[in-house]
Amino acid sequence: MDTKAYSLLKQSLDRELTTQENDELQKALRENPELRSEAESLQKVRGLLLDDESSFGSFFVEKVMSRIETIQESNIIYAFKRIALPGLIAALILLLITILGNHSISFDSLLGVDTLQPEYLTDFLIY
Repeated sequence: MDTKAYSLLKQSLDRELTTQENDELQKALRENPELRSEAESLQKVRGLLLDDESSFGSFFVEKVMSRIETIQESNIIYAFKRIALPGLIAALILLLITILGNHSISFDSLLGVDTLQPEYLTDFLIY
């Protein structure tokens, strides 16, 4: 099937073709039975979609959006419980170990460098 003619066929469903494009499409439809069959098939599908009178109940959009927000909130709470709380507990345990081990809350003791001597600086940087 001619790709240019097929492209024109699809475009004809979405927009008004120029005179030249319309002439090319009509010529291709006359010459190519496969393209003509495809055009009929697309017209049937388009007709079915245009005739569809499905409608949603009242407040459908509001109900859907409310449900989406509820799901998002529950996902955030789940992530907080699974990640943030254990992380906070681990940080508190490390803080308590540091305070009990060094008897200090200074910045140096939190980093573990309060007893670091200059000759061991390279060892500290390596690890």
